Amino acid sequence: MFWTFVDASQISEGRIRIDGSQGHHLARVLRVRPGEGGVAVCGGREYELEVVEVEGERVVGRVIGERPAGSEASTSVMLLQAVLPNPDFDAVIEAGTAVGIRGFVAVQASRSIGRPAASRRPRWKAIAQSASEQSHRGEVPEVAGPMVLPAALDRAAGTRLLALEPTASLPLLRAVDGSPAYSIAVGPEGGWTEDELTALRARGAVEVNLGPRILRARLAPIVAAAILVQQR
Repeated sequence: MFWTFVDASQISEGRIRIDGSQGHHLARVLRVRPGEGGVAVCGGREYELEVVEVEGERVVGRVIGERPAGSEASTSVMLLQAVLPNPDFDAVIEAGTAVGIRGFVAVQASRSIGRPAASRRPRWKAIAQSASEQSHRGEVPEVAGPMVLPAALDRAAGTRLLALEPTASLPLLRAVDGSPAYSIAVGPEGGWTEDELTALRARGAVEVNLGPRILRARLAPIVAAAILVQQR
């Protein structure tokens, strides 16, 4: 059974038209055929489909059921991730989407390796969408940036802000307080600078650790997010 995301404009009279890159993927890569089933997600609702037409790179499905999207965690987690080398940052978006992160903000930190242009963002969004389909998410997480830390912290306003810092004395789980929304700031391989930590503290960040192990920057946010999304 396939899983995809559509716009409201693709839904009409009990049918959903899937074309463009998504249609290509379904028709040419997955090779779906009439009679097969799938789910299309739009605006917080899941539409159960039966494929009735495959023509070129267009797939048309008949809606046979509809329900609210039910696969999103009740706890919202936003990741403020310092820019990493491209393969590592791509891996963070892919795995972070799978575990349930609701939004990513790429932070151009002082110790970040590389300076990705805004033109990199479409690739990040494509990775997030593909991972959302693979993991049957109810939404595709937003991916923003790259941007400087103060701008990223503006986006975290209204959430409980946690800063991952290996030398912190407070374990992550002890910082969980039942908040409905968290933001977690994760630095690059060299960690946040003291100036950056000062900026985080000024915005109310609580510094937390993940235990005695030192994790790579591409793994630490996934472990932290997997813990947070399970909280109620």
